Amino acid sequence: MAPSTTGVLFPTDSSGNRSTGQLAKQVVADALATVDPAAAERVHRIKDWRKGYIEPFTELVNVGVSDPTAWDGVARAALESLQSRMVGVHEVDGQPVETPMSDYLAVVEPRSTPGTETIQGTATPVRELSIPFRGEELTGELLRARLDKWVAAGVIEPSCAEALKLVQDNPQWLSLPGHAMLVLGLGSEMGPARRLLKWGADVMGVDLPSSPAWQRFRAATSTFAGRLHIPTAPDSQPGIDLLTQLPELAAWARSAAPAPLTVGSYFYADGGTHVQLSSAADALVVDLLRDNTAAALAYLATPMDTFVVPEDVRKAADAALASRKVTDIKRLVGALTRGKVFHRNYPAGNGPAVHDALVPQQGPNYTLAKRVQRWRATTAFADGHTVSVNVAPATDTHSVTKNKILASTYKGAYAFGIEIFHPDTSAALLAALMVHDLNVGRPQVDVQWQHESSGAASGGLWRQPYLPRTALPVAALIGTVKR
Repeated sequence: MAPSTTGVLFPTDSSGNRSTGQLAKQVVADALATVDPAAAERVHRIKDWRKGYIEPFTELVNVGVSDPTAWDGVARAALESLQSRMVGVHEVDGQPVETPMSDYLAVVEPRSTPGTETIQGTATPVRELSIPFRGEELTGELLRARLDKWVAAGVIEPSCAEALKLVQDNPQWLSLPGHAMLVLGLGSEMGPARRLLKWGADVMGVDLPSSPAWQRFRAATSTFAGRLHIPTAPDSQPGIDLLTQLPELAAWARSAAPAPLTVGSYFYADGGTHVQLSSAADALVVDLLRDNTAAALAYLATPMDTFVVPEDVRKAADAALASRKVTDIKRLVGALTRGKVFHRNYPAGNGPAVHDALVPQQGPNYTLAKRVQRWRATTAFADGHTVSVNVAPATDTHSVTKNKILASTYKGAYAFGIEIFHPDTSAALLAALMVHDLNVGRPQVDVQWQHESSGAASGGLWRQPYLPRTALPVAALIGTVKR
């Protein structure tokens, strides 16, 4: 299929091509220039960006550990750089016209407003939090016991367990009274739509017309208690394209919303398309927040990224390192590889620390696409909006298992105390965390990274003894043997 020539696109380079290769580099350099011009210059000098992107993406987090102004400033500068470079292309009198994404929805009128099909579930609303785990639906004391085991093993943070237990104690929250959920990526394995519909919530589902999600959700109506609202074309075909029908999507969200919206981003795509989707979704949330159509935002952060973690996490990783038997062969491997294998997770010291779980296999486009969401979570929170942003556990979704290296890594991760979640478990856990965030409201934080770290479920990456990038190659070898 030929690439689209309209909609949300990468900017053209000096040769007139819409290359995906350098945008992330330019955005990172622009963001770093606001706090460390020398670091920005180093970014420009990186020749092999595919191999060299990890350090500057980590620097963007480092600069804000103890400086809230820098944390916020980096986010705003990065978003401004991205959305002033990405373009929306539409036709005027048969000719393509480019508009920066920062202005796109203010300039381009929708050609029409999609219709709405509403599917009413027929089941009784579920009024008790349950999370599927290894073939069983955990509820009540069984769920609380599992949460405590995960905390003891470092799989989830204590604040995550506390949030989920609070949802257990307040089951009336599950249906999100007073909210409607706009789900960008209805068919996502990690998305909350299925659970929310079982709980009785109003969900507005967005996915491509070609998505198999429409058939799956229609077939599951008897298990749902809530309402699913679907955008439709004039021929009643369900679905809408976030990239080529963004003005129409914004118009539909305004016309069909049954209550103030929480806009949740759960889409995924390979390569540069993921960046395009994140740019489109970011323009949409800014537009919907502007006139209060959106009352809140929801994001999932990948655990394979860079975060600031509190001191107790650093201390737990240090204790795990001290208690683990360090064999002669492990010392030898560490020495021969100059710390590239079995490097400690955090530098020795006190206070908060930066956790770096970036791995080269993900690539700069995936990292940029996910950072866009975290940057918008930062700026929206600073501007007074309610934002749910939760670190998700490593999960064996289709997008992971189709990558042979990552699939092998996940299979062998158990050797380092890392738990890989099934998609149904992750989706239920994360939906419940979002329910907590929307009902409890804005937390009090001293610095904004605490908003990200609260409620995290890293799967064990944060509290294990080794820097993930230096242990996961060994996990991949173990996983290859087990396949």
